[in-house]
Amino acid sequence: MKTYIAIVYAMLMMGVGMQRCIEAQAFKPNAFYFCLAVAVVAIVAGYCFRVSWHWLGGGLAVLASAAALAFYMYCLIVQPEKDATVRVGVAIVGSVGFLAFALLPSRK
Repeated sequence: MKTYIAIVYAMLMMGVGMQRCIEAQAFKPNAFYFCLAVAVVAIVAGYCFRVSWHWLGGGLAVLASAAALAFYMYCLIVQPEKDATVRVGVAIVGSVGFLAFALLPSRK
């Protein structure tokens, strides 16, 4: 189950990165590549969950979600007039959810 949640989170983060480009009507490489990097780490975490490397998958999942959560919370706190958007809210809620799900103990 954690594999599928990691893939859904990766797709969510890619959507957040592409949404920034759509909102600006221009390619925003910082947002796109940051979300791409988070998505790749989440996919690798999902692969690790799939092959039963739960400690590595959990670490990568925490890394991906904590990086995205920290970045988007920073953006929201520092520039609320600019970054208080649905895109940032979705990234924050998705990151909190994925972090909580990744830290749940696995069934034996």
